[in-house]
Amino acid sequence: MHEANDKSVPVDSEAGGEVSAGHVRTVPVYLVVLVVVMVGVAYYQYLVWMVERWWRSEYYGHGFLIPLISGYLIYRRRRQLSALPRSGHRGGLAVTVMSLALYLWGVSIPAHFIQGFAFVGTIGGLVWWLEGWPVARAVAFPVLFLVFMVPQARWLVDVFAQPLQVYSALFAGHMAQFIGIPVSIEGTSLQIPDYTFEVAIPCSGLKSAIAMSALGALLAYVAEGAAWRRLLLFALSVPVALLANAVRIWVTLIMGASLGVEVAEGFFHGLSGVVVFLVALGGLLMVGRLLGCQRMRSDIW
Repeated sequence: MHEANDKSVPVDSEAGGEVSAGHVRTVPVYLVVLVVVMVGVAYYQYLVWMVERWWRSEYYGHGFLIPLISGYLIYRRRRQLSALPRSGHRGGLAVTVMSLALYLWGVSIPAHFIQGFAFVGTIGGLVWWLEGWPVARAVAFPVLFLVFMVPQARWLVDVFAQPLQVYSALFAGHMAQFIGIPVSIEGTSLQIPDYTFEVAIPCSGLKSAIAMSALGALLAYVAEGAAWRRLLLFALSVPVALLANAVRIWVTLIMGASLGVEVAEGFFHGLSGVVVFLVALGGLLMVGRLLGCQRMRSDIW
């Protein structure tokens, strides 16, 4: 009689019928190295292009920080991750293959932002395939957060810059009129006596919106609170950034009218980018407090 040989193997139904509950399978180091090298070779040209864009583009200078933040978030949860079952899952292989196909399509078009999304999808697919669903779910945000490092400025400028220029000019102009400054609003041009301010593309607020959307996603992830509250915090990050940029233009008009063109276009203009970021950050933190999301998760920090 074979009594003890009849033990059943625990099966994780969430993992598609593959062994995971109570079972930890360590992926061989050589396999991880091999996969990393293969992905690096496949995406080498895109990665070089992306880093160059981070360095040269005024819209994506924050790109260098995104992988560091993602890595830190994973590092902070290393103990929880080490305790999770690992079994691998063929669903991750399907995601990896589809991401590679998307990358080839992006190369053939060509469209760099599609190649960037494919790169992020490949990373997520490989984690799911090699480590299993529990681990993939635990690192889902740090992986998805990498989307914010993908440069998309060209089509964003083409689609959104001009409407944002008009919006910023209208807001700043009407606010200046409200406090008694005579302003003539003509499209993206704001004219006051002895001073004309042109809301150019760099002043549209698009740069602030791109950076603040990443920061809003990060704050929504690390904050405690109901899911809908944190999602709303993220959704409001772009309007807050645009409002802060419009306030900057408004203040510039005030300084131009009261202190002269030299002050408005000189010292203040040089610091205006920092001012916009600080105002937007303060506004976003205030929104988080109003939503009850001011406390940070202890497992992250």
